[in-house]
Amino acid sequence: MKALWISQASVLFTLICLPQAQVFAKKSNIEDVANKKDFEKILRTRTNVLTLFKKSAKDAPATLVKTLEAVADQQKGSALVIQIDCSTADGKKICKKEKTDPAAYILKHYLKGQFNRDYDRAETVKSFLTFLKDPTGEAPWEEDTTSKDVLHVEDGPQLRKFLQEEKRPSLVMFYAPWCGHCKMMKPEYSGAATELKKEAVLAAMDVNKPHNSQIREQFKISGFPTLYYFEGGVYKYPYGGGRTKKDIIQWMRNPTPPAGDAQSGPMDVDPLEESATKEEL
Repeated sequence: MKALWISQASVLFTLICLPQAQVFAKKSNIEDVANKKDFEKILRTRTNVLTLFKKSAKDAPATLVKTLEAVADQQKGSALVIQIDCSTADGKKICKKEKTDPAAYILKHYLKGQFNRDYDRAETVKSFLTFLKDPTGEAPWEEDTTSKDVLHVEDGPQLRKFLQEEKRPSLVMFYAPWCGHCKMMKPEYSGAATELKKEAVLAAMDVNKPHNSQIREQFKISGFPTLYYFEGGVYKYPYGGGRTKKDIIQWMRNPTPPAGDAQSGPMDVDPLEESATKEEL
């Protein structure tokens, strides 16, 4: 009788508790696509789709899946993150049609129903979000590994903090991603930053971003690139050298105002002034 009572109690516990566990189980933000028909429907109805193709269910790193979960959660309504297991019968059909044979996994992006490009940027939440906001654009400068010695400034508060704390000579390049002259100068600037990293700081700030509009106004930036030189966090004068790595290094080791243009630039600006908007703070 005792054994029977224990057995009945176990069954009752299972009936009561198991459904509750299922109710509280968190649903994945990444959509599993099981067959070719579902995949085609997604491409017809969704315009911004990031797809994780996996060689098998266990081949995608857990850290990547967790990152994509966060991305999918933040991109609800704007982009869709899906995953396809190429080891299943139906998954193989999709992978074959998409000419995908991942060694372990591969990320592909689809835009307006068509293959756009392989995802080849950093596998971080920030990088994924930036990509999905502009999947046809270039990668942000800060993701270029050759620019690791450039201090990339995100916003006004970070710029003020940098100028308050940095005592070394500093050059700040204010740029816009679409600017052709900026694109040509970036590798030269990055190279100079590496060579000068023990002597000075070369920083860069994208003032084309909406949240940096006040910085653009404050520093009276009307063209790109605009470069300003600081000492001890205090603005001195505009950069007066050329645009090659050699030119930048030479000028930073002997900084002088541009010839005949010593008073140009934001002479009345206080870079430490708290002029940020509430959104920036």
